[in-house]
Amino acid sequence: MYKVIIADDHMPVIDYLTTKIPWQQLGLELIEACSDGEEAVHACKRVTPDILITDIGMPIINGLELIEEGRKINPFLKTVILSCHEDFHFAQRAVKLNVNDYILKETLRIEQLIDILRQLTKQLNEEEVLRSERQKLQTVVFESLSSLGTKFLHSLIEQPIWNETEWAVKAESFGIRLINGTPYLPVLCMLERFSHLEERFGGEHQLQYVIVNALNESVKIEGSVIVTLDERHYYILYPYPKSIKWNLLDKINEELQLIQNSMGRYMKIGTSFYFGESCDTMTELKKQITLLLNAKTFRFYSGENRILKLQHFEITKDDIFVYYAAALDDFKNCILNCDVDYVKGTLAKWIGIMDANRYPMDSVRSWVLKIVTDIELKYTVMQHFLTNYSAELLQQTVYAIDTLDHLSEWLNNFLVEKMGKLRAYQDHTKRKEIVEAQRYVMMHLNEKISMDEMAKRLDLNSSHFSRIFKKETGETFIEFVTRCKMERAREMLDKSNQSVEQISEELGFDNSSYFFKLFRAFSGMSPTEYRKKI
Repeated sequence: MYKVIIADDHMPVIDYLTTKIPWQQLGLELIEACSDGEEAVHACKRVTPDILITDIGMPIINGLELIEEGRKINPFLKTVILSCHEDFHFAQRAVKLNVNDYILKETLRIEQLIDILRQLTKQLNEEEVLRSERQKLQTVVFESLSSLGTKFLHSLIEQPIWNETEWAVKAESFGIRLINGTPYLPVLCMLERFSHLEERFGGEHQLQYVIVNALNESVKIEGSVIVTLDERHYYILYPYPKSIKWNLLDKINEELQLIQNSMGRYMKIGTSFYFGESCDTMTELKKQITLLLNAKTFRFYSGENRILKLQHFEITKDDIFVYYAAALDDFKNCILNCDVDYVKGTLAKWIGIMDANRYPMDSVRSWVLKIVTDIELKYTVMQHFLTNYSAELLQQTVYAIDTLDHLSEWLNNFLVEKMGKLRAYQDHTKRKEIVEAQRYVMMHLNEKISMDEMAKRLDLNSSHFSRIFKKETGETFIEFVTRCKMERAREMLDKSNQSVEQISEELGFDNSSYFFKLFRAFSGMSPTEYRKKI
């Protein structure tokens, strides 16, 4: 519905328009009725109206000044003037402001104003369609150009350069003017914690679209070219002519710092930038782009949110797995000690060893994965201990970590979480029957699970089972089942494109209305509202 603001210093006029116009039938929402122009300006800043109906002769700020301020907020604002003035200069100025209609109050008929509002709504609908089609066309053109640039970059990396001139001509079509003798400084932009960003932005494609747009808006140095390799890697090719008048590298660093700060502050996206040597041939450009792409271990030890020149990086030939048993014992002791400071100290020791020796990134990740897998398995087989352990998920998580900083933080959270679960288990050991019931529920969330069926499965009397479950867990069995299903529903709403009805059915509900009711009680909002909020 389009938003409407009324401004008039005569309350009878406001009351008349408010009550006599069928706003909802016209597809309109009356947001605010203001008694002077200043109040109306503040209202426009709060809600950004689509239509403004205003008197001219109001105190503080008159109607024409109000229209000027409203147009600054919304250039597409539709305006209707109600006035007691018949002076030509008012009408003349209204025409200059492109006012949609000018009505004298003395001759005003409500049917006339309704008809005007109906026409304005039609115009707004048509303009919205045109803007949408224009945006779609711009998106198609933008994505086509981006896709061509990506194909070119992949070809440059993967194929040999037999004919330098032929490749330079291809590059020219993307704005890379090596054929004219312009040297370039290649800069690789990489995103921090990509898997988190992918989840937050709803997929790789949406995230890539946001990043490319942000870079295109932020890179200001004239002649720069932005080429996307994939959703994780973005290259900025800065023109880099030799100059004795000013230091271009300082200007590039300054711009990269601004981009990094802006993306971090406004989009909560962490970025690192790595640059190589300047290039004046396609062969040298291919070499530098490839070196930047393959410098994974350099990035791993360099940290997050950095702007660095790629440097020669020595990697040890020693095997990190010689420390495996000692590290596993240390990390197990961290959990058993139930001391957060002990965890931090132990982690600092092992992260320091990794950083000092510079083991290959993949070796470090394999070593960490084996350690945390063994720890998970220990608690999975522990009597009565519940866990959501998944070897595949754990592997995906560890191998998505690109920096030692991130690995250290993740390991700390992993150990503290296990420590908390062990402490809770030791403080409140549950009966075997209760743990078996909980495990069965967690593994069968797609089924209907009644308390009577569960009691029968455990060879217990239904009343007795209900009583001991409540005593051991602090909640009824039905409350536990509902909570598990609703937590799973939230995960599915977060991470899948399934409809609410499909999720309801997958969680064993015959009646989606009942699912809606339970979800609202659990989350304080409907499934649809929850999905919109995230």
